[in-house]
Amino acid sequence: MLAALDIHKEVFQAAVLDDDTGEWHESRFKASRDDLAAWANQWRGQVTDVTVEATTGWRWVCQELQSLGFRMHLADPAQARALRGRTRQAKTDRLDARWLVLLLAKRMLPEAWIPPAEIQQLRDQTRLRLALSQDRRRWAQRLHALLLHEGWPCQRARLLTDQGRRWIAALELVPAARAQVDRLLHVMDAIASEQEEVEVELRRFAKGDTRCQTLMTIFGIGSLLAAHILAEVGDVARFQRAGQLVRAAGLDPTVVESAETRRRGVLAKQGSPELRWALVEAAQHGRSHNSPDHRLYTLTSKRVGTQRAVLTVARKVARRAYFKLRVLQMAA
Repeated sequence: MLAALDIHKEVFQAAVLDDDTGEWHESRFKASRDDLAAWANQWRGQVTDVTVEATTGWRWVCQELQSLGFRMHLADPAQARALRGRTRQAKTDRLDARWLVLLLAKRMLPEAWIPPAEIQQLRDQTRLRLALSQDRRRWAQRLHALLLHEGWPCQRARLLTDQGRRWIAALELVPAARAQVDRLLHVMDAIASEQEEVEVELRRFAKGDTRCQTLMTIFGIGSLLAAHILAEVGDVARFQRAGQLVRAAGLDPTVVESAETRRRGVLAKQGSPELRWALVEAAQHGRSHNSPDHRLYTLTSKRVGTQRAVLTVARKVARRAYFKLRVLQMAA
């Protein structure tokens, strides 16, 4: 038997298909561990495979059911929806759960990768580090806007430096503005402190992990970026070609083809935004004269601009990362 769960924050819709008779068994229950365990125990020993969509909350559902012996499948929501086509049929939780079961039964389920616990924990850390960095930059933008309103223009990047802090401390501000500045600086310092702790842990992990050490041999990738890339790539064997890793990062351009006409458009951006960010960060070093991609960056920037040149180098970095990890895995 095969089953699917259409999961939501408050309620789960379950559909079970009997392979032999074609009979459906459906139920709806509260989205809690106790109710999920009760449903699982009801079908334990009968249902072998269960699928859920990669939506918010999928992780704990998969962990609970895997611990009870079910084989779990994670479906890509966008691709599963696309396979239904443009229909005028009603969309309900019941029909969604049935559709997932049918895709699984027909071996057409567009599966997403379920990372092991080690990679999932690393992914949580790297994504937290990126979120903290972005939050600190946003608060710096607020501080920059406030100082501009007070008649003290400056570069935003300067506000994140020690020299910028000394400059802010020496400014003549009215008491209300000074209080606002102090609050903004306090928030930025709190975020920076948490970010530093996460980065220390990530650097320690990268130092002792051979996969990160291998990634760090690529020009432009340090310990933090290596941890970010490994967290998003995970098991490189799930990619058959380097181009699939480029596609997983959303760095492949869209292509519109008709007859003899073929046009390349903007980036697809259908993959992991965190992986795309890490590869682009590494590709920024293509500007350096000692970079192996300096000539490629220079020629491309002259032809199509610096932004596209960075993306071109990012695709090269992705391919290098794929081959480095693949060779390491094969040698193990």
